[in-house]
Amino acid sequence: MSSIKALSVVIPVYNEEEVIISTIDKIHSILKKLNIVYEIVVVNDGSTDRTSEVLMSYGGEIVLLNRDVNRGYGFSLKEGIERATGDWILITDADGTYPLEDIPLFVSECSHADMIVGERSGKSVRMGLFNKLAKVILKKLIYILAYKWVTDINSGLRLFKKEMALRYWDIYPDGFSFTTTLTVAAIIEKYKVKYIPINYYKRTGKSHIKPMRDFFSFVFLILRIVTFFRPLRFFLPISFCFFVFSVVRSLRDIFITNAIGTFAVLLFIISIQSFFFGLLADLIVVKFRGKRINI
Repeated sequence: MSSIKALSVVIPVYNEEEVIISTIDKIHSILKKLNIVYEIVVVNDGSTDRTSEVLMSYGGEIVLLNRDVNRGYGFSLKEGIERATGDWILITDADGTYPLEDIPLFVSECSHADMIVGERSGKSVRMGLFNKLAKVILKKLIYILAYKWVTDINSGLRLFKKEMALRYWDIYPDGFSFTTTLTVAAIIEKYKVKYIPINYYKRTGKSHIKPMRDFFSFVFLILRIVTFFRPLRFFLPISFCFFVFSVVRSLRDIFITNAIGTFAVLLFIISIQSFFFGLLADLIVVKFRGKRINI
């Protein structure tokens, strides 16, 4: 039994004139069979092709948000979610990569989770070697920092409570890292996240992702989010490393000069400062936990 009162489907669009209408029609066809209240919010992110013209001439029912300037994937999602009226939000891409036919499965699971994520591990997954390697590295990094295995950190097909997304509104970036931020925040804050294996098809049209640049952006973003929510998990290992270095350096100094040198003392001071900085940050996080995040 679905716990959804009203569903808002948010689709960010940038230069997708070839496939956007078929995507919208397919979603309409699927959701009408589910017999739920829904809307489709399409955000045209300053497309330079005929996407705007195609959308404005579309005969079906959609909520269209047109923008002349390209502001990014995350910005478009935020704009669409803000406009959405549903208590649950489904996001997907317009490029034909995600299996829209699996939407009913997502809806059926919403009573058991706060967010359902499409894990790109099905029988047909068209993903480049670099993207697969980056995905593995990011998964391991999150486990080291957050002690949680995340099977797909940035899948663009997911269903989540609007209320949960709004809680972290001011830390979402405007670029492709929106889904990464939402995933890491939900995992660290112990929301119920369920993963459903899905296929991932070859996209229609040209990809707008720059793999190398976006990979390092994801790494820095994960470090930032973990530091924001669980600062001790970031600063404690740093403090421990500097402490070990200071001990090793002290033993070396005593063995060679029979005295502890300035550099060993400096390493020890950095270790203590890192620990207390993390402890202070952790106390601040605990104090303000439960409130909407603003930075």
